[in-house]
Amino acid sequence: KQWYQRRVRGVSRSPQVEKRIREELVCLGVLGASDEESEDEILSELLEKQGELRNLAEYNTVQLNLLTDTAVEFMKQQEIRHRIDAIDDEVCDTYRNFMLKKHKKIPYSKKEKEQAAKLLQEREELNKQLQDNLLLSP
Repeated sequence: KQWYQRRVRGVSRSPQVEKRIREELVCLGVLGASDEESEDEILSELLEKQGELRNLAEYNTVQLNLLTDTAVEFMKQQEIRHRIDAIDDEVCDTYRNFMLKKHKKIPYSKKEKEQAAKLLQEREELNKQLQDNLLLSP
């Protein structure tokens, strides 16, 4: 077993083994001299295609990062829009209550007025935040 391991290690350490085997195969007529050239052509083409694939992989990574960033920004904008829609619903409910009280000639409470003002202020802030987000996104 040790002899075999030394032998295998010796083969893997020798950089000339492949060259010697190729020369012997050419001498025996198993391989022709043109086979070596065609393998070099194949190797060079493989290396060229590998370089192209690396470039394409790098380009794809950059594009993926751009798409991810764009998707994150879009999701932020969607979240703001959903919050604005929810506040709009609350503002409409508050407005209906105000109109109902006005029609019945019931005075508005201070708490209701503060709540309406707070909703409108929150809506303005979200609209401003959405506009800023839209201006910053590409």
